[in-house]
Amino acid sequence: MPTPSNAPATSTGENEVQDPVLFAELTERQAMPQTTTTIKGMAKKQRLQVEKVGVISRVRLQIKWKFKTKAASKPVLNPGFPYKMLAELAMQANGVTGIIDCSAMTLAQRRDRVYRNPTTAIENGPAAGTTLEAAKSYEGTFVVEVPIAHDMESLIGSLLAQNEETNLSFLLTWASEAEMMHSGEIEGFEGEIVWGSTVFSIGSTVVGKKEMTVLPDLSAFHGITEQEPNLNGTGNQKIELTRTEGQLLCLTFAILNKAGGQATLKPQELTKIQLEYGGNKDPLVWLPASELIEENADDYNGALSPGGVQFAAIDNERDNSHRDMIIPADLVEFRAVLGVPTSFTPEEARTLVASETLYPAV
Repeated sequence: MPTPSNAPATSTGENEVQDPVLFAELTERQAMPQTTTTIKGMAKKQRLQVEKVGVISRVRLQIKWKFKTKAASKPVLNPGFPYKMLAELAMQANGVTGIIDCSAMTLAQRRDRVYRNPTTAIENGPAAGTTLEAAKSYEGTFVVEVPIAHDMESLIGSLLAQNEETNLSFLLTWASEAEMMHSGEIEGFEGEIVWGSTVFSIGSTVVGKKEMTVLPDLSAFHGITEQEPNLNGTGNQKIELTRTEGQLLCLTFAILNKAGGQATLKPQELTKIQLEYGGNKDPLVWLPASELIEENADDYNGALSPGGVQFAAIDNERDNSHRDMIIPADLVEFRAVLGVPTSFTPEEARTLVASETLYPAV
């Protein structure tokens, strides 16, 4: 996976030391508002530029939207709404994409997983599955959290934004009307993005007679990537997984189907979920898949279901990430097997697969 350099030497002239303990003593946590911007429109792309300040660990987007249904039109909001509205968020550094590149729905279920299905104080508006009235205006708000750092204690995965060599931004791709709803049409889609970042100031210390810049551990990137392979039939369906560098923290799966207005297949309805390594080794098998879903309910205080789309999670960090780690790049082959019941009728069906990893910065 191509990645930008996170090396600070270009800004510090090699007068730097990465010391998480000392950095924690010298730094100051800062909440920084970024420039509010308007939504460009359905199926449009736009870029959010991050200020070159400090060490950035998290970004939160508050997305306010509105539209009007057309006369004699009663659209039905698809599963995943309102998160389906933001089809892709790609973090870019020096023009390179690949560290975080996924949909808002994947970021929403990641937040649910980490914070055990938290409540939201901001989200409002019609829910997925709602049949909207004709010729009526609707509006709402939802939040997308971008976890640049893996966690806010160690700050591993943070990026040095205060670096002349790094140009950090987010490329947003808005969904089309068909991706957001069916059985009707809308007009006048617009809104704004109110967003901010969590950054940490850069400290300094003296070593001998030399002033040194003090930074946290910048040795790893925190990656969240997504793939959406087709699901063409029933029975045991194999999905080839990306063999990323570094440690696989979590894999999540959700099945989407166009039939019946984007109806979804709940993961507990699968006959099994398993991982396969090279040589057909099957280290993780849940038969039936509901066994894994029950484990997920124990771990996350309920199902991961942003916008009503349910995800199954193979979580390698829930208990002991060092003991349960998987290094995909070391495997000859790497795939998931989903047992799709014969009662399911796939129609343009696909599997939303997300991988969360920690891998070495270069």
